[in-house]
Amino acid sequence: MSARKSPPADLGPDLLARYLNVYQQSRQLSDIERPWGLGDDGLDALWTRLTSALDGDTRRLNEIIATEFSPSERARVIETLAPLLFALPLRSYPAELQAVEAGERMLLILHHAGESQAVGYLPSALAPVFAEFLRRVLHFSEKQRRAEAVISSGGRRRRVSVTLQPDNRAAIRFLERLPSPAEEH
Repeated sequence: MSARKSPPADLGPDLLARYLNVYQQSRQLSDIERPWGLGDDGLDALWTRLTSALDGDTRRLNEIIATEFSPSERARVIETLAPLLFALPLRSYPAELQAVEAGERMLLILHHAGESQAVGYLPSALAPVFAEFLRRVLHFSEKQRRAEAVISSGGRRRRVSVTLQPDNRAAIRFLERLPSPAEEH
């Protein structure tokens, strides 16, 4: 894991707010027209609560998620957003995506070609949920801090190393490009 650097001054976009805006627009589309990940009607109440908060103040999202959401609702938010977060650095290989707490935000920083760029942030109330999601999905043992996995998105496959720190920081290092299923045949 690379040395800890101070976060860039520009935190980038609020990734949850961007998702909620897209979700809100997609609700006007038919089920067939909706983009992937936006058709789960079971999450409508959850997204509607967050969208209502977004209309007033994006900073209020962290407070709502921390105080008004149940652990299962926070987990549903991360389960929806995690594939999108993993997809961020797939085009910028080799790369490392770090998640660090920065005040009221979980800041995502992409390190690529010796440069660091803030790709956006999520409410900090989601940081421990994100770490727990990674532990569960990657089958981390109680004391395990690092695991490797293969992820794919849009036909791109990478072998990645995921490192979790005790303070809910995480780093996803993209180690190796793997052939896509289409290239294997």
